[in-house]
Amino acid sequence: MVTPMLRELAGPFPPFFWFEEPGFPYERGVRHLVDAWDRACHQAIQSGSVEELHAARDDYQAVLTGHIKVLDGYSVLANRFSGEYPHPELVNRLPRLRDQLQKHYDSLFPRWQVLEDLETILLERVSLSNDQLKELAAKNPPPQAWFDEADDTLATPE
Repeated sequence: MVTPMLRELAGPFPPFFWFEEPGFPYERGVRHLVDAWDRACHQAIQSGSVEELHAARDDYQAVLTGHIKVLDGYSVLANRFSGEYPHPELVNRLPRLRDQLQKHYDSLFPRWQVLEDLETILLERVSLSNDQLKELAAKNPPPQAWFDEADDTLATPE
């Protein structure tokens, strides 16, 4: 329970940092972490700077782990002091945000250990799946002229 003394010691909403406006920084923070990863991957593929991205691996893992722990901490406080935060709809987003960030983390770690692992992850991002290739082939069949050709120039000589 939030007591008057706790409010005096910790501010108007003790279980949370005080924000001047109804907004929750972790909504933007989670989106930024995932979007920044997408941009970094695109840039690494375009510029060939995969080694530079790999050099940031341990720091990026620490950042993701730290944010997941912060979201876990906010969830503990939200459950402990339920009903105290002035914007409960934002607090209700915590589990979804945490799950979104955990899913992103799990898509990278522990798979990404060495440079070759990162290259595989990046290759998967730009490669089409078999289902996508089949769908493209179904939508774009080869021209009939290919079937009408009598001379098979690719055939091996007998």
